Amino acid sequence: MKEYDVVISTKGQVVLPKEIREQFKLSTGSKIKVWIDGEQIILKPRSVMDEMKDLIIADLARDGKPVTEKTVKEYQAKLGKALDAVVAEAEQEYQAKQYITLSDLKREEEGNV
Repeated sequence: MKEYDVVISTKGQVVLPKEIREQFKLSTGSKIKVWIDGEQIILKPRSVMDEMKDLIIADLARDGKPVTEKTVKEYQAKLGKALDAVVAEAEQEYQAKQYITLSDLKREEEGNV
């Protein structure tokens, strides 16, 4: 495990070394999660699922539904099934060659300019 020394600014900000930012593909505006585990501070880049969970919570609250771990997991399961269906449909289209390639899309776009 590699160790880094960082400094906390007067605003409480920490600059992650470039090597860490590159390894985890972090850039300006990237979000991370922070946990406290006993004497340790743990940082982890937020995942797409973290972002989706935030959207689910916002939707539940907007719709006046209870925001509980149970309702969030139910909505995550529904979302997972919907995403599985989208992926399956895309796979079928790919297998049937019912798609447009990026190259074709670019050529089509250039023709319309």
